[in-house]
Amino acid sequence: MLVDTAVWAWIGALAMGAGTIPPLRAWVSRSSEADESHAVYYGTLAGVTGIAAIAYLLMALGFGTVSLSAGELDVARYVDWLLTTPLLLFYLGLLARPSRRVLAGLIGVDVVIIAGGIAAAATTGTVSWVAFGVAGAAYVALVYGLLVSLPRSASAEGDRVRAVFGTLRNITVVLWTLYPVVWLLAPTGFGLLTPATEMLVFVYLDVVSKVGFVVVAVAGADALDRLGADSGLDGGDEFIAADSGSEEQTTVLGDD
Repeated sequence: MLVDTAVWAWIGALAMGAGTIPPLRAWVSRSSEADESHAVYYGTLAGVTGIAAIAYLLMALGFGTVSLSAGELDVARYVDWLLTTPLLLFYLGLLARPSRRVLAGLIGVDVVIIAGGIAAAATTGTVSWVAFGVAGAAYVALVYGLLVSLPRSASAEGDRVRAVFGTLRNITVVLWTLYPVVWLLAPTGFGLLTPATEMLVFVYLDVVSKVGFVVVAVAGADALDRLGADSGLDGGDEFIAADSGSEEQTTVLGDD
C-alpha cells in the first residue's frame, strides 16, 4: 500500500478546492469588467470542482462510506459523480447548444451509467456483472452522443468555440473511458488493485478530468464572447433546436 486512502482523499479535496478558484476568480473579474458575466458558465465550472472537493473532504474525514455484503461502497464518490458528470455535460451543452432533447438524453444516459456503477459496486456475482454491462452499454451510447449527436445537433458559433468545445469533449471522452477499466481492476471487479491504489487512480482521473476540464474551459473563456449576449441560459433563450428543420444551418463542432 503506497499511502492510506485518506491521504489520497485529502489530496483530492485540496486539488478540487484549488480547481474551484479559477472559475470563481474569472466570474468575479468578468463581472467587474463587462456586462456579460457568463454566470451560468462559471457557476457550472465552479460547481463541478466544488462538489468534488466536498465529496473528497467527506471521504478524507471517514464519512460517506457504507459497509455492504459486497464490500465498502463509497457513497460520497458516487454522489459526486452523479452530480458533477451531468454538470460537465451541461457545460458542453452550453458551448454546443444542442436541442433540449439531445442534451437531456445525454444527461439521462449519464445517470444510467452512474446508477449502473452503483448497483454493480453494491452487489456481487451475476447481478453485479449485469449492472456493469448495463452501465457499459450506456457508456457506449454516451460516447456516440458526444462524438456524433452533440456536434451534429449544435449550431455553428465560430472556430474558437468549436476548438474549445472539441478540446473539452475529447478530454471527457478519453478520461471517462478509463473509469470502467479502473473499476474492473479494483476490488469492485477482479481485485487486482488495493483500495489505496484504487483511490490514487480515481483521484488522479478525477483531478485531470475535472480540474483539467475547468482550467481548459477558463483558459478558453474568450470563446464565450463569440456566443454573444443570447448565449446559453443567460439570456433565457436556452438551446437552439437543432432538429427544427434547418439541417443545412448546423455545423459539426469539435471536429476541427
